[in-house]
Amino acid sequence: MLVAIGIGFLPLDSAVSQERSNAHRATEARPNVLFLAIDDLNDWTGFLGGHPQASTPNLDRLASRGVVFDRAYCAAPACNPSRTALLTGIRPSTSGVYLNPQPWRAAMPDAVTLPQHFMAAGYEVLGGGKIFHGPFNDPASWHQYFDRPSDPKPEATPVNGIARTAHFDWGPVDVPDEAMGDHQVVDWAIEQLAQDRNAPLFLAVGLYRPHLPWYVPKSYFDAFPIETIQRPEVPDDDLDDLPPAGIAMARPEGDHRKVLEHEQWDLAVQGYLASIAFADHQVGRLLDALDRSPIAENTIIVTWGDHGWHLGEKQHWRKFALWEEATRVPLLITAPGVSAAGVRCDRTVSLIDLYPTLIELCGLPERPELEGRSLAPLLRAPSRSWDHPALTTHGRGNHAVRSERWRYIRYWDGSEELYDHDVDPMEWHNLAEAPESLAIKAGLAAIVPKEEAPNAAVEPNGEGE
Repeated sequence: MLVAIGIGFLPLDSAVSQERSNAHRATEARPNVLFLAIDDLNDWTGFLGGHPQASTPNLDRLASRGVVFDRAYCAAPACNPSRTALLTGIRPSTSGVYLNPQPWRAAMPDAVTLPQHFMAAGYEVLGGGKIFHGPFNDPASWHQYFDRPSDPKPEATPVNGIARTAHFDWGPVDVPDEAMGDHQVVDWAIEQLAQDRNAPLFLAVGLYRPHLPWYVPKSYFDAFPIETIQRPEVPDDDLDDLPPAGIAMARPEGDHRKVLEHEQWDLAVQGYLASIAFADHQVGRLLDALDRSPIAENTIIVTWGDHGWHLGEKQHWRKFALWEEATRVPLLITAPGVSAAGVRCDRTVSLIDLYPTLIELCGLPERPELEGRSLAPLLRAPSRSWDHPALTTHGRGNHAVRSERWRYIRYWDGSEELYDHDVDPMEWHNLAEAPESLAIKAGLAAIVPKEEAPNAAVEPNGEGE
């Protein structure tokens, strides 16, 4: 039997073979994806300028290759709900996954994750390190997964002397870089990049630092002499204009009081800066390997942090809050042939937008259940109009809405905060009670979900961090 192919004819077997060959070539033509996650990294990078002493030459190198999103925000200021929202495209208020100890797959058994969608499209999908929240990794989302090895610890802990605070600790370890789990994850990723493949690659690499505890080799601490450390500026009255729900979220009598009592503020800043520098070095090793690899010219690079981090601002430490420091994240996208190099985008975007963005960039089938929107138009034209405020949720009923100018927070009890970033980038002046703020609050409140899913079940042994 002959089958028409164009204006000629081929035997059926040849026609089938040619169709398969065409499909294979179409798959090969798709871009590869390097999906790089960095845990607990706020805006303390060179390209975002969040701290004058931050040293991130390799992240800055990445920033010079693509688009820097200056106003990128997480869906939730905690590892599990943030990563779940990003990887499923579903907001916490829809899924019910608001907090770290909630197993996300039990709450969304039918969700098709971002890596699963790439698997279905013919990609080889590999992951290593921390992509999903540790206790709730999803085996169905990977062809292969490399679990991050554990890190060495100092001989005596806690190094900072603050007892009963889990891994809220910092200090150097007398080991080479090669002993660290993140270094070994990058070693594994470098091996994957060097291989020739018959299918396009989706490679997810998750760095754990600068997550607590801030134990990294001594050389990274030595790069930030303690006598030179600059603390964040925190006014004594920073909490005076907050509603009780905001003060409860800040918890000034918790970590902040202990840090002050043990005189650890400068040492904590040093530990965070050292951990960022260590993570940045791993980024450099990975980027160098990509540049040497067979896929160097046809790889989209997406670099993201899962949420921000406080180091005393609002007398608060860690994430778990709805202010700028806890919700703003680094987001860099390099898309060959789509985005220009070294440009910045001031539009407000969300990590939940990454799933539909990669669908568009890689030519995958759309998924109507996704709640984000593709950032591809901004990659092509970073200054185009874009009126889409970012929504961040921390626990049921607590939401922040961030537009290019304003941050609006509404807590479960209806109390509010409002900050004007044009004049108050550190959010020191709550304008929510000002009569002239009524219309501004009403416009931003329209973004807050009208209905919210109940809390998903909590895993008794789920990690709080």
